Amino acid sequence: MGSGRDKRKKQKGKQPGLGASKTEKKTANNATKELRRAEKTAAGGEDDLDALLAQFQLSDKLQKEVQVLSEAPAPSPRVFASFTPIPTQKDDILLFGGEYYDSKADKMRCYNDIFIYSPRKDRWTQVISPGGGRPAPRSSHQAAVHRGFLYMFGGELMSPNQQSFKHYQDLWRMDLERHTWELLPGKGGPQGRSGHRMALHKNKLLTFGGFNDSGKACQYFNDLWEYDIEELRWRSVPPGSAARPSPRGGSQVAVAGDTLFLYGGHSVEVDPADKSETETVHDDMWALDLLTYQWERVRRAGMAPSPRTSFGLATHRQRAVLFGGITDRAGAGDKLFSEMHNELYQFSFASRRWFPLALRARRGLQQADKAADKFLERGGFERGSALHRAAVRIQANYRGYAVRKAYTTYKLGGPVSELLYSPATYGIDFAARDAPRPRARANPMLAVCGNTLWLLGGVVEVAHTDVTLDDLWCLDLAKLDGWRCVRANTAGEDAFRDDSSGWEEEGPEGQGEGSDSD
Repeated sequence: MGSGRDKRKKQKGKQPGLGASKTEKKTANNATKELRRAEKTAAGGEDDLDALLAQFQLSDKLQKEVQVLSEAPAPSPRVFASFTPIPTQKDDILLFGGEYYDSKADKMRCYNDIFIYSPRKDRWTQVISPGGGRPAPRSSHQAAVHRGFLYMFGGELMSPNQQSFKHYQDLWRMDLERHTWELLPGKGGPQGRSGHRMALHKNKLLTFGGFNDSGKACQYFNDLWEYDIEELRWRSVPPGSAARPSPRGGSQVAVAGDTLFLYGGHSVEVDPADKSETETVHDDMWALDLLTYQWERVRRAGMAPSPRTSFGLATHRQRAVLFGGITDRAGAGDKLFSEMHNELYQFSFASRRWFPLALRARRGLQQADKAADKFLERGGFERGSALHRAAVRIQANYRGYAVRKAYTTYKLGGPVSELLYSPATYGIDFAARDAPRPRARANPMLAVCGNTLWLLGGVVEVAHTDVTLDDLWCLDLAKLDGWRCVRANTAGEDAFRDDSSGWEEEGPEGQGEGSDSD
């Protein structure tokens, strides 16, 4: 039987071009079938993740070539996007994806759009890549730039009703000149996750931690992975020592030479008995030797930030700069309130110490003294008052991190913390308090280009509702002469008023534009 089929084929012979024609026809038929399957899947409900992904694939196929929309409108408000500096002569910043909670519709929106910001021109450019080969919408992913390519790993897609999740384990590479995407080999790589952190060291991408929420259980990781950009291969890095960071998501990392520093994060443990959840806010710091892969816990030294989550961190020369974050505190009864932060801290890689990053107002010393006196009197903090005597006593008896303990013991708040930092020691200028500064917030997106720190968006809580920001600020880290608002929030000030409590934001103090959180 088999030989007979072979003979008939030989007798019939081959017609020129017939094989190619059959291949093209088969390919077209397969594409049609795939399109029909996608259309059928896309017809699902709006909260069906498979339907959402199918709808994305259908719309993606309509895009045939790269579109670059110069002078595009600024991105819509969002959080958990990647905000990645491109170290070229232009020093642009690339924004990808993110999510936005529509409180009126009670729906979560997720994006996969691309915007490039040019600081020199103060201009946004939107890039629409060809369909059929680009990442699906996502948030809480990680990105890094190396030799003309942007690498992006992981992230999550949340259904509009926030009841189901998809965690990605794909690794993409974008050509920054052609604006085209390529899905890289990922065999044997990390489990799908979001809230992880990724950093570049030489020709390797290092990924740590994160979490995966299946809907039934949430798992936090403390594994370390390495992706070789040249060999396009994942490798699980075994712990080089018993001591290492505990499982967590939302930490921040910075690379200095052959050392990776990791700070903070959070994790949630579920009691199997009653299914109650206990959240842990981590404020520890670790150093990973990238030659031996040995973890070392870094002693808390200097004046470290108070425990918090959802802060931003960026690297500038030999230091890491931290901004913002949120701290949940207990109120009356069983109530909790969220305290937002908008102060700056720096961590020195050389000394491994924390310090508040004080800004200098553009005024003379005499004007600064007058501003200090005016501030003290305005706040009911007159010289010789009980609060003033307490602050003087703290300064006389405590130094460094112990100030934080004294600060809690004396139960002083708000403006007193400025005195605790000691203006003479840390160069704090009271005149800078009246200068514009970003609103206290969680999840700010930070990027450093040259000596300039750029801050985009974030989120604040107002009356148990999230207000997503889209303002843009910059700060010269060499001069430290104050924040400059490049673009104000489009939401307007009314969005930050809580009529139910009279506070502008939740917390012990109203925290709006130009106010401190500590």
